[in-house]
Amino acid sequence: MLKVLIEMSENIQVQLSNGRMMTLKDLVMDYERLLKKVPKDDNPIISKLKVGEWFRIDREIIAKKMEEIHYKCNEAGEAGQSLWKSFEESNKIADKNPDQYPNLMETYIFEHNWEYKTEQEMRNMCKELGDGMCDEIICDLELQMRICNGENINDLIRNFDELPCVRVIELRNGGTGYFGGGVDSKSYHLPAVLRKFNFDPFFKNQYHTPYAFRRNFN
Repeated sequence: MLKVLIEMSENIQVQLSNGRMMTLKDLVMDYERLLKKVPKDDNPIISKLKVGEWFRIDREIIAKKMEEIHYKCNEAGEAGQSLWKSFEESNKIADKNPDQYPNLMETYIFEHNWEYKTEQEMRNMCKELGDGMCDEIICDLELQMRICNGENINDLIRNFDELPCVRVIELRNGGTGYFGGGVDSKSYHLPAVLRKFNFDPFFKNQYHTPYAFRRNFN
């Protein structure tokens, strides 16, 4: 039966849209060759950032994929190129401070289940859970890790963040940063956007949530 089908495919003529005639067998063979040329997704999403779960940052993986990250940033236009400059600066600071930014770190987004927290209370929460509140360097490392994990850079710089709350971070200069998020409060922001303010320990924050990190974990 198989032999008969093969012989039939060799005799059946198919007319293409351009008027060209070819056998069904040759058409199938061309289609198979075309499928082999279709590039596969080498970066399926490995791990996504989620509320209430630790997210791992591996700086060795980031270093290995640095050229790929650079290429994707350049391909994303002016916004991507600006993000790459931020990555470069943050990576230099991280390299100079390995004790503060080791090869392996984890970050954690608190689930927002309170009426409000003061900024000082948020910082205390992060110290109680881990090693403190994330800063802008860790945020840049997180974004790079997300690209390494297969997230599309255009989703980070052009599409609204899917996370429910804006994340509160502690800037290296002691100030307060607001990072991405905001779906629940309808204050939509891009995932890669960081806004900077002065630290007010008594400011009652109703809608945002703290962003913690830890260096030592099992």
